[in-house]
Amino acid sequence: MDLMGLSKFKGISEDLLNNGIDVRINTIGPSMFPIICTGDKITIRPEKSPSTGDIIVFKRDDAMVCHRLLKTFEKNGIRYYQTGGETLFGLDEPVTADQILGKVVRIERKNVSLPRRILLLIHPLLKFGRLNAIVIFALIKIKNICLNRH
Repeated sequence: MDLMGLSKFKGISEDLLNNGIDVRINTIGPSMFPIICTGDKITIRPEKSPSTGDIIVFKRDDAMVCHRLLKTFEKNGIRYYQTGGETLFGLDEPVTADQILGKVVRIERKNVSLPRRILLLIHPLLKFGRLNAIVIFALIKIKNICLNRH
């Protein structure tokens, strides 16, 4: 999920997190659907040593990215963090601790639709990646068929 908004505010958010202050921002992008959607507000707590399963925010080039931490590993004495989006087929390039800004500690949303409630309910039963994307695609198709009948 690309969180890059106005670069001025992104820089301020990074500075606050680097100084140990929680930040609350709006999200943009579909990669963490259905857990996090565009327009949701997330609270990020500064954290340089997240646990597997945490949703973390990290720097990638000029963007702030929000993805789930899937595993950690060491290579040549450096600890790497492997992340991925909920609906993406592949894994992200591993990041190092200096790229991690924090972990998501709160997700806020308004008006959760019935299809999204269903996805949030069944999401823990789905594996990351392809199966998740297939189920989401099927639910969208069913919704569109139902809407075209009326």
